[in-house]
Amino acid sequence: MKMKTYICPICGYDGLDEPPYEKGSNAPSYNICSCCYFEYGFSEDHDIDLGYIVTPDEMKEAAFQLYRKQWIENGAVVGYTESYPKEFQVNGKVKPEILIKQLNRLELPLDNFTFLEGFKL
Repeated sequence: MKMKTYICPICGYDGLDEPPYEKGSNAPSYNICSCCYFEYGFSEDHDIDLGYIVTPDEMKEAAFQLYRKQWIENGAVVGYTESYPKEFQVNGKVKPEILIKQLNRLELPLDNFTFLEGFKL
């Protein structure tokens, strides 16, 4: 029996073993994505400067977008290389074709991502 996995709202990695945010209450899990190293409940308030001490729920998507952009521009470095599938990475970074596949899971318009110019879409 295959265990249910969840998708990271930042990088699209589908290997999370619990939801990043609780459905309904939007309470964060405080887990860290092994791919992009985003900590749900911490990173949106401390790793992204939106001018708030605690990012309001309606601004979380903006925090996700900023973190995602910064993470990709810095080379899509894998947060936990030992926990992220070895076949998805090269030299501690997400392989470009895997990154595109993951971002497609988020149903984002990738043609708007000017910072993905070095990757084949």
